[in-house]
Amino acid sequence: MPNRVSNVSHLLGSPVRILAIVLAVVFTVEAAVMFVLPLVFPDSLGDFPTAILDAMLLTSLCAPVLWWVIIGPLRRLAIQEHQRSETIVAGASEGILTFDRAGEVVSCNQAGSAILGLPAESLVRQPIRRVIPGFPRSFASLPGEFRLEAIRTDGAKTPVQVSVSEYPLETDELFIAIIRDLTVAEQAERERITMARETEALRAQQMATLAQLATGVAHEIRNPLTSIKMLIQVNRSKFADEGLPTDDLELVEQEIRRIERSVNSLLDYARPEKDEFREFPIQDAVRRTMQLIEGRCKSQLVELQVVVPDQALMIFGDAAKIHQLLLNLCLNALDAMPRRGTLELTVRSEGDEVELALSDTGAGISEDMLGKLFTPFVTTKVGGVGLGLGICRQIAQSHQGRLNGTNRACGGAQFSLILPLAGSR
Repeated sequence: MPNRVSNVSHLLGSPVRILAIVLAVVFTVEAAVMFVLPLVFPDSLGDFPTAILDAMLLTSLCAPVLWWVIIGPLRRLAIQEHQRSETIVAGASEGILTFDRAGEVVSCNQAGSAILGLPAESLVRQPIRRVIPGFPRSFASLPGEFRLEAIRTDGAKTPVQVSVSEYPLETDELFIAIIRDLTVAEQAERERITMARETEALRAQQMATLAQLATGVAHEIRNPLTSIKMLIQVNRSKFADEGLPTDDLELVEQEIRRIERSVNSLLDYARPEKDEFREFPIQDAVRRTMQLIEGRCKSQLVELQVVVPDQALMIFGDAAKIHQLLLNLCLNALDAMPRRGTLELTVRSEGDEVELALSDTGAGISEDMLGKLFTPFVTTKVGGVGLGLGICRQIAQSHQGRLNGTNRACGGAQFSLILPLAGSR
């Protein structure tokens, strides 16, 4: 039966084809009647009885043939499609309700019954606003989507997402509402927020411990390093006056300075200085940073491209810290392009935010580093401490902003700094 219905459906695939079949059947039956009728009945019946008999024979013969050829298969096809639709609706994981213009429920599937906590039979002819308070009485435009709370029989409220669209019918005006239970999604979101808060609290505790440790380490290291550096400088001057080689002493002094920089980075990360917030145009920080790296770009044959709008984009923050952030990102990009490349900085405003996108044409970020870019003490640089990007993200967060790093599709890396415009928060 399904194959036969499918074949008939293909045969009756268009109104033109159906009309052609009807005309063919009527023509064939009429021709047969006109040929057989004179042979069966004599001409003595007269024209009027003959016409009546012709019409009766034509009707009685055409009706069964048309039913068998067209109406019957179309009816079976309609029943089959209706059953298929009912099966899909009944087995859907989301609640599906239909309601009329007056807001009374016409039908409800099993999922909708489970979400609302009511048998589907008891929902029929009930006002939909009784089970879903706040449901709109009219719709300015369809489809529409909104979040509401449904009331179950036990009085419990269930958060639901409702999408309403018009049900395609020619006779009655119906609407269809697709209801999605948000209980699990909202519970997962609450758990995510709780976990994020716990992670942030743990990180704050770790930072406090690190600050105490860094302070003690800096105190114990800085004083001996200062003494050692002074002695080396004195002896290097004496050796130079006496004509003795000073290369080894210069190397020791350079290594001591590197240790000092590492200690200072650790202190900056663990115990950041107090910010001095004020309103200033972001273009000032960009211009100052570009002036500092322009010489290095020329020495490394790196093309510097800066796209900055003429209109001042005012932000509220610490200008020195934003300059430090941009300078660190630019120096990292130049480290990735030791010989030739392009360094591009684009500044644009989007709504109540300003975005600074810094991209390079270096080797990009390795896959194993993408998820650990801002993790303390993780670095790919020889002799690096791994605190620079962590300090940059701290600066961005202290300004209610966001800092992200990705790889470009055309090669190289891109860092995006998004900051709120002054007065937007």
